[in-house]
Amino acid sequence: MSKYRFNREQLRFVEEKLGLKGRLELVIKYVIGSLLLAVLYYIIFASIINTGQEERLLKENQMLSLEYRRALEKMDVLDSVLGDLKQRDKEIYMSIFKSSPPELLNEYNPRLYAQLDSSSDIALVSFASDRVRYMEYLAGELNRKFSAIFDTLKVRDDLNSIPSVMPIKGMTVSQTGASIGDKIHPFYKTMTRHTGIDLLAGLGTEVVATARGVVTEVARSDRGRGNQITINHGGGYQTYYAHLGEVLVRNGQTVNRGTVIARVGSSGLSFAPHLHYEVLLNGKPMDPVNYFFSELTPSTYRDMMIIALNSGQSMD
Repeated sequence: MSKYRFNREQLRFVEEKLGLKGRLELVIKYVIGSLLLAVLYYIIFASIINTGQEERLLKENQMLSLEYRRALEKMDVLDSVLGDLKQRDKEIYMSIFKSSPPELLNEYNPRLYAQLDSSSDIALVSFASDRVRYMEYLAGELNRKFSAIFDTLKVRDDLNSIPSVMPIKGMTVSQTGASIGDKIHPFYKTMTRHTGIDLLAGLGTEVVATARGVVTEVARSDRGRGNQITINHGGGYQTYYAHLGEVLVRNGQTVNRGTVIARVGSSGLSFAPHLHYEVLLNGKPMDPVNYFFSELTPSTYRDMMIIALNSGQSMD
């Protein structure tokens, strides 16, 4: 393409011949224009027509979105199930321990949220799927454990027949004596098997039934364990009270938790006024300290257990 310029001397347009530099500039302009036009065409076609790989990626994204929505729906269902299980756990805990269950889990995890925020869609879907499977496993385990609990308790209407309070009201940790184990006899000074716990108290202190049940034996004696009471609570549980002073119940009498059944004494072969208390499950002596859970705080339970285990001499 030729260029023209006006010649004032000749008063006409004269053709101006391009040199090598001019021709190079012209070629460069054409090349740059062509490239820009090609990029424009590519952008237009790419925004309208998808390649095979793009179609495949779109389908994968749609499938992942569908799986993610399904995972969210399962999460909602499992959250509801876990909420119900948590409520049932709270009700059982309140029935047995008379307090709300401790919060052991902290749901907020900053590292986890930072990881989720920087993860890809595929990683998030995979993570959600893994969490759903784990929550399904937890829900199954919780259901199994609750079923075992109800089977053990035989789904009784109330738990008043499980001995779960102290037989002496208002007693302190310092009144704890020797518990189950081999202890030194206070009179014979030999190792003997101690099957209950000694609770120190003044003469005449009220002794209460630790659960609902029926008095199956009342014995009065100046020898051995002295005045004694045995109560059958059902479900394999029995409680035994010995070295009593005044006995206030009779054979066959039904008592409730907290009913005053006797007063502390020093009858029989007793070193000092105290109550010898036993809990038996299917005839086997259990550690009574473990059955004071309705009244003891964790710290009080720990202190009482330490004293009971370290007391090397019994009082009967």
